[in-house]
Amino acid sequence: MELERNEFDIVVVGGGPATRIFNKYMHLLNPGLETLVIRDEARIVNHCGTPYIVEGTIPWERGLIAEELVTRFGTPILVEPLVGGDPAAHEIETASGRRIRYRTLVLATGTDQVLPPIPGIELDRVLKVRRTEDLRRTIERLADVRHVTVLGAGSIGLEFAVALRKLGRDVTVVEMADHVMGGRIDTAMAEAIESHLASLGIELLAGRRATCLVGEDRVCAVEVDGGRRFDTDAVLSAVGVRPMIDYAPAMGLETAPDGIVVDPYFRTNLEDVHAIGDCVRTFSVVTGEPVPGKLGSNAGQMARRLALNLSGSARPFPGVVNAAVTRIEGLAYGGAGLSEADAEAAGIPVLVSRNTSTTEYDNMPGTRPVEVKLLYRADGLVLVGAEILGPFNPAGFVEVAAQLIERRATLEDVLTMSYSSHPELTPKTSKPYWVWGSEPLMRTLARTGRFPEPARKEDEA
Repeated sequence: MELERNEFDIVVVGGGPATRIFNKYMHLLNPGLETLVIRDEARIVNHCGTPYIVEGTIPWERGLIAEELVTRFGTPILVEPLVGGDPAAHEIETASGRRIRYRTLVLATGTDQVLPPIPGIELDRVLKVRRTEDLRRTIERLADVRHVTVLGAGSIGLEFAVALRKLGRDVTVVEMADHVMGGRIDTAMAEAIESHLASLGIELLAGRRATCLVGEDRVCAVEVDGGRRFDTDAVLSAVGVRPMIDYAPAMGLETAPDGIVVDPYFRTNLEDVHAIGDCVRTFSVVTGEPVPGKLGSNAGQMARRLALNLSGSARPFPGVVNAAVTRIEGLAYGGAGLSEADAEAAGIPVLVSRNTSTTEYDNMPGTRPVEVKLLYRADGLVLVGAEILGPFNPAGFVEVAAQLIERRATLEDVLTMSYSSHPELTPKTSKPYWVWGSEPLMRTLARTGRFPEPARKEDEA
């Protein structure tokens, strides 16, 4: 598009939720602000909705983000890749050579899919779904295929496997780890998900690595370690993402393998340059160490925090809790904070508490089981992780767990937390998920005289 000016109060580079939310908050908090959004895609697809776009539940046009979410604030959109600039002069440069001045620059360029470095990965019908045009081509190429191989059994890989199955395709999922979700979630919950996949007719090859894609021009077979080879008509990669920060060296930005390095206020090493969303390096709120955190929910949280800070607040971002949920055709998993595998890798001794509750009151017709697991630090009994699995929507409960973790709630805090109760909407009053899930640990500690702890003086004041 043609811009009427080349100087703005704030320039935001990106097109995802971090960009849209940050721009909205800045205008709500600072009426009259002049902002510009620059991105390298003509339209932006809703990434979380891509499996539902593929299966046809969401029509194509409704799967695209409305431009009005940005332009309603008077913010123009320039579709050109960022290639570099002169931070000392507060200027950026786009691919056409256009130079734009800013008072504040915010980088929110997101991620792109990773293709595994194996022979044959360049063949036709090796599919990607992250960017809008990739998704469009994938939908076109799926029209006449019978069998699809999905590489990766994380939440995106599994959601696409289900979507493809709904389209009537035969599906094989290849996962390097011994279990789905990269082997990072609770093993019993992972095994329940795997049994559910089998009931849907989805083949899972766990603990196996794709070593070669076979074909002349287009992929026709997949080889996995151990010597197995099977025919396929297409391969969809869901093995991970990488931050899109190719412009960083030309600008002198400090980066790490997982993104732009920022401080707790999202400041980069360059003056008046901030970065948020999937393109930045993230840290765990529990451990304080770098941790994967490429989630739209994290991006939105960062965007709001940065907008508030630039508008007069001055609060550091505490790190990511990675509250996440996924639905696999009737069965949903959610988690926040650390899993048991995460805690072991971080060297944090934890005490595990698990229990089985229900989707509704257990005397209601059609009630079904819900598995709950919590992790507490062995020293101090502070909640550091929570997981839940069942045939219902667990999102609200996962969000509550995330708040408890972020606020360093103790076992006693969780046991006495507030909750709602209704026969059709929750388990019984005696079995709220996080409370009920914590009771086995309470009983164990009480038997040994380790719980409850005596009140402290400040608690009695």
